[in-house]
Amino acid sequence: MTFTRRFFWLVALGIVPLLLSGLFAPLALLGALWNLVVVALAVTDYLLCASPQNALSAERTADEALSVAAENTVLLKFRNETRQRIRGVIRDEPPPEFALASGGSARQQAFSLQSFEVRSFEYSLTPPARGNFLFGDVYARITGPLGLIVRQGQIPASEPVAVFPNLQAVEDYDLMMRRANKIRQGVRRTRIAGGGREFSSLRDYTPDDGLRVVDWKATARRGKLIARTFEAERSQDVLLLIDLGRLMRQEIAQTQKLDHVVNAALMLAHVVAEADDRVGLLTFADETRAWLPPRRGRAQAGDILQALYSARAEIVESDYRAAFRFLSSRWRKRSLAVVFTDLSDPESSAMLLAEIAQLARAHLVVCVLVSDPLVAERARQSPKIATQIYEKAVAEEVQSDRQNALALLQKRGVLVVDAEPSELSVELVARYLMVKSRALL
Repeated sequence: MTFTRRFFWLVALGIVPLLLSGLFAPLALLGALWNLVVVALAVTDYLLCASPQNALSAERTADEALSVAAENTVLLKFRNETRQRIRGVIRDEPPPEFALASGGSARQQAFSLQSFEVRSFEYSLTPPARGNFLFGDVYARITGPLGLIVRQGQIPASEPVAVFPNLQAVEDYDLMMRRANKIRQGVRRTRIAGGGREFSSLRDYTPDDGLRVVDWKATARRGKLIARTFEAERSQDVLLLIDLGRLMRQEIAQTQKLDHVVNAALMLAHVVAEADDRVGLLTFADETRAWLPPRRGRAQAGDILQALYSARAEIVESDYRAAFRFLSSRWRKRSLAVVFTDLSDPESSAMLLAEIAQLARAHLVVCVLVSDPLVAERARQSPKIATQIYEKAVAEEVQSDRQNALALLQKRGVLVVDAEPSELSVELVARYLMVKSRALL
């Protein structure tokens, strides 16, 4: 229990006669009687005031699985369980690790409820990482009918909550698949010997096509380069290889690179499953952490989600050689191998470059990297002070080393997706659809 401002103002009024009692003695008795009455009223107010535990019930509604690094909405519904009007303040207790919109003020609300009245409010929060967290109880303060005291208490509402990779990004999947309607509808599987693709139509040649798709007979007839268009068979295999080493602990926009990568990988897994291709998962650090052989269907995408839900970046060096050897021992069929890693460290980059060529001999490899927009911004800035000059020089060196590493990857026959977090999923899915449409696998 606490006292309100009204109580203290009334007590202060009783002190005034006491201060003046030196001039007129009976004022002391008046002041004492006044404060005695105020205390009696406060006791009465306490007895009349309902306790929060008995007066209120509360129910919290949120998604069973929240999305990391995204705003999630929580609804708190509460009800006056008494036959009297009550007023006060109610406050929810989300996990302390979560970032709250409006600095946290939105998670509490003042109320005045008639008998058995129901009220609700919403607030937004952003989980910083994947994993299991705990909502606490709901806390309430009810002001007494006379406005002299406040009774405090908590309403049992503690419950666990799971934070998964960004499921909100997956909800955008349908929009992306509408743009790729042929993939979404599926293509009749007709394997051409040695090709793994089905001829669809002829079109004008573009410089990006390569000579392998040129139809020389049609070119001779029309007097210009003509290319064949192919539709990929549905039974292609996609392998997601996710690095869980120390470099993936680095943060971009207050979110670990691994979380950005997991969101993109999850999006790709759903697109691949909807296209009726097989998708598998390998996570690794200094050794293999998880292995899911490629399978078709949304159930497989769900299994990948469960595996990535608990994945953590570790303070160890990634062993690319061990990971790639493990893959070759478990899966020999030529597949699209999507390697999610980082090149910000020269030594790790050298190890990756040394090992990825071997992987590229067996599979079509796409290397996926998350670029930091802050580095690009510093490299573009026009420095005005010494600190900015230093920042610009460092950013330019980082970008130069990165571009050199990307060039070496491409020389080894590796496709590259290097994008900022906001564009990573879109760029990755676009590259997958390009591989299918051109039958590169």
